[in-house]
Amino acid sequence: MLVPASSRQTPPSRRSDRWERMPGRAARLGGALLAAIALSAVAAVPASAEINYLPHKLAVKTNEKYGHNCFWAPPKGMDYADLPGAIPIQTPNLYPDVGSTYFVAQYVLPAGASLTLKGKFPHERYMSFTMFKALGGGQIGPGDNIRDEEIVPDKGSVNPFVHPHRRTAKRRYYKVHVVRGKVPDRPAKNTVYTGQTDPTERLGMSQRNYIPDKGRDGTGGVGLAKLTLNLADGSKLKGKAACKVLDPTFDKSTSTFPPELWKGFVAAADDPVNAPATDPPTWERFWNALYSVAGIFITDPEERAATFPPTDSGGFQSNPDTRYMTSQVSLKFGRVITVEGKLPRVPETLPRARRWPGNYQVRYWSLCTGSSPVTGLGYNCVYDQQVPLRKHRKYTLVISKPADRPKNARAACGYKWLSFGQGENYPDPASRDYIDVLYMRFMAAEPDWKRAPQRVTEPGTEKKVMGPYLPRSRYWTKAKFQKLGCKKS
Repeated sequence: MLVPASSRQTPPSRRSDRWERMPGRAARLGGALLAAIALSAVAAVPASAEINYLPHKLAVKTNEKYGHNCFWAPPKGMDYADLPGAIPIQTPNLYPDVGSTYFVAQYVLPAGASLTLKGKFPHERYMSFTMFKALGGGQIGPGDNIRDEEIVPDKGSVNPFVHPHRRTAKRRYYKVHVVRGKVPDRPAKNTVYTGQTDPTERLGMSQRNYIPDKGRDGTGGVGLAKLTLNLADGSKLKGKAACKVLDPTFDKSTSTFPPELWKGFVAAADDPVNAPATDPPTWERFWNALYSVAGIFITDPEERAATFPPTDSGGFQSNPDTRYMTSQVSLKFGRVITVEGKLPRVPETLPRARRWPGNYQVRYWSLCTGSSPVTGLGYNCVYDQQVPLRKHRKYTLVISKPADRPKNARAACGYKWLSFGQGENYPDPASRDYIDVLYMRFMAAEPDWKRAPQRVTEPGTEKKVMGPYLPRSRYWTKAKFQKLGCKKS
């Protein structure tokens, strides 16, 4: 069941990066990394979502209804990037998920001012507000955040994300405040802190919406929260008057990875044909962009950690409520890839559950195929309620190009198939169409779940901590996988 968080967690501090220990060619590449990231403005290749969560008409409705707000940019996600008239910020180029609708705001908050967001709790699986945090070198990670169950409802309303309230509660109003400054030891109720003290610095924040109930739009059927700008002199502005002061921009996300650096690391690897993919595929927890992207090319664990210290600072505008598992794969090792494991218990809210169903371990789980970190695109995703399960919640997911899809890779046989997609997918002859990133989300793990990746505090301990929930992968030929036959889930 959902239990209100007992305390808010401040984001972990970022440790400094060290380059002097990098040997040989890696040292030369690493020495230029920060400068190259800072100077790189990567043009995102449009996503080609091969599965959409929202029915097309609801994606269109969401875009039309909320795509003209002066504060929030138009909805961002795999359901919106290819709609007619979509602008660059709607392209999800930071490893998106198919079940999500994001709204991003980038603005300047005057000295002494604060924001108040008045809204209704959505009819969906998950919602949160998160501030952006500059990590250096062009990377953006998560700052302070607050999610649905942590928000105290208005007087006379209930929070439908908190047990035992019904998810269908009628009065479901709340207020969230955005206040300048660092997170104090005792944060105020319903308050998100910017982490910044400079009133001239542009801020960024996002609202995440995941898995709306059937028939609801991308906001969970409640629309965007209404904005009030509270100025230092006590006056209040709303609507366009507030936006005129806040000066919002709709710039696209560029917190990806520089192509020249990625190409350089590949060329310097022991196996430049397949690097950083391995056989069998290696699954590990994502820490930050330097350790988990640049560091993945260093095979010695101690050298890797010394060169790129693993910290919880995150990257690619990651969600602080989520821990990500990633694996690099190459079709040169096998045209068919499987991912197996044990699916954690989730609240099966679809199509429109009245209550939060039973006990569960994470709020949401998914697996996606994606491009290189240069573009961060998502190709195909599957989320928890779509996964065929065997005894003890075991699953097998099958990944390939459409032409290599085994005949038995279908739900009726107990397997879920995902498209491999277009590979690294960045505009350069060096881009390889047979290299992919697999990424898995474990969102908002329950505090008492001991196998959660949130409990992995040191690289290399994933198997010890996660046990059967750690995904395992192997390569196959199409013919060999078809010999497994069809086994109903």
